[in-house]
Amino acid sequence: MQYTEKYDLWMQKVRDKKLLAELEDMTEEQKSTAFFKDIEFGTAGMRGIVGAGSNCMNIYTVGKVTEAIARYLEKMNNPSLAVSYDSRNMSKEFSKLVCRICALHGVKVYCADKIMPTPFLSYMVRYYHCNLGIMITASHNPKEYNGYKVYDENGCQLLEEPSKEIMKLSESVDMFNVKTTCLKNAVKNGTVVYTDDKVKNSYFKCVKAVSLGKIKNLKIVYSALNGTGINSAPELLTSRGVEVVLNKTQCKEDKNFTTCPYPNPERKDVFETSEKIADKVHADLIIATDPDADRVGIEVKDGDSYRPFTGNEVGALLTDYILSKSGKKGYIVRSIVSTSLVDKIAKNYGAEVKTVLTGFKYIGDFIHKLESQNLADQFLLGFEESYGYLAGTYVRDKDATVASMLICELASECKKQGKTLVDKINELYKTYGLYEHVVKSYRFEGKSGNDKMKSLLEGFRQKPFDMIGSQKVEKFTDYKKGISDLPPADVLEYDLANGGKIIIRPSGTEPLIKVYITYSKDKDSNKLNFDDSMNFLKKVFA
Repeated sequence: MQYTEKYDLWMQKVRDKKLLAELEDMTEEQKSTAFFKDIEFGTAGMRGIVGAGSNCMNIYTVGKVTEAIARYLEKMNNPSLAVSYDSRNMSKEFSKLVCRICALHGVKVYCADKIMPTPFLSYMVRYYHCNLGIMITASHNPKEYNGYKVYDENGCQLLEEPSKEIMKLSESVDMFNVKTTCLKNAVKNGTVVYTDDKVKNSYFKCVKAVSLGKIKNLKIVYSALNGTGINSAPELLTSRGVEVVLNKTQCKEDKNFTTCPYPNPERKDVFETSEKIADKVHADLIIATDPDADRVGIEVKDGDSYRPFTGNEVGALLTDYILSKSGKKGYIVRSIVSTSLVDKIAKNYGAEVKTVLTGFKYIGDFIHKLESQNLADQFLLGFEESYGYLAGTYVRDKDATVASMLICELASECKKQGKTLVDKINELYKTYGLYEHVVKSYRFEGKSGNDKMKSLLEGFRQKPFDMIGSQKVEKFTDYKKGISDLPPADVLEYDLANGGKIIIRPSGTEPLIKVYITYSKDKDSNKLNFDDSMNFLKKVFA
């Protein structure tokens, strides 16, 4: 069906006044963007701009997938579902829609009573022994976006097979004819139950159980980036002895993210207001969690300015801290695009590194496999370079709360020794080698952008680069063919003659191609080669 036909169909079927007005005001270009495809539901759930259209997040597209999930669940005995949501536009409304649809199908629904983090949703699934979980969030995307993540009975994001089954069920759903029940009645008859402090306290207890040290004489500035972290991290850290100074502007619900339009802790600009507060209160550390509080970024005062730490650096710090304090020789699990610096650290302590595809669900699945062999205690840390970390097995997704706690423990230990985290990371670089990791994102909006992105990736695959800048490609790896025990993935990897590595993959949640560049900074010549490679890639994606 052409986008114009889809648009005409929506004009006939839509009854929501706000969406109908939006449809009526669309330009031809807006129609093309909103209808050139149906929003995709896959292993990362779905994510898109909030608004009218088959390629957007709205009550019809959300209703369609939820109806498929309800049909999937009603095949089970006494099915149950956990639901949580973040602070974004339509998050609460979408969560209520999920409750109303699933309750009509006889599914017992446990819903968060306020905005709560994604890892808390993972915990709810396990706490209530649910069959599935749904988190309404677009994580760190701009205000225009929202999303829908689905979790399995282990609290892990859905893997390929159940995702395919739900997608198959959704094909027969008429999105304009999805039935719902009255939420008030569903709560009254006990089909929908809201969480209470017992669940949160149980979650906090599990987070604290991961602790490896005391926290003393540590002051931090904390920002929730206007999201769910305000209902978890400050309370947990305060209970551990951290003096928490809130960035109040960014610690209130603000669906428009006024002071951080792109609420991603990977970005330096989201820390600007926190830096001013940190200067006034003489804080040791700045911590920011993204809107669904599964990612965390940090900054530390270094001279007259603040030094941001990359996700790879925090991953290295936590690896060294956990291995040195725990004395265990279990597994450190990292994604294929995350730093191999941790491989050297782990080897020094006699621990093993497991490498998985990008997506924390693969780390969660590895934990589940260990658990099935009664080896769950061998999982020590999982992390991705995109600022996601997990220690402990109480959830199956990255958790900014436990990561913040461990970071504070390490910072407190460093302070006791007269050091900062800057000193600590420099010590690791001195011991294991100096690495630089850079991630570049290239955006491809709309139908034309989507077509170009697919064309570029297919071109890279069909005709791999022999040279990247002045550097010879010594090895090309196409993960779509399946590598070792990893499932096929749309990932291309180039190993360069100077020891550098470049990985290219499409984002699973945004219209982006992401490029991961790693090189050693131990030699000046490598820096020159890196710059040359960057200029080459810039031209490729121009």
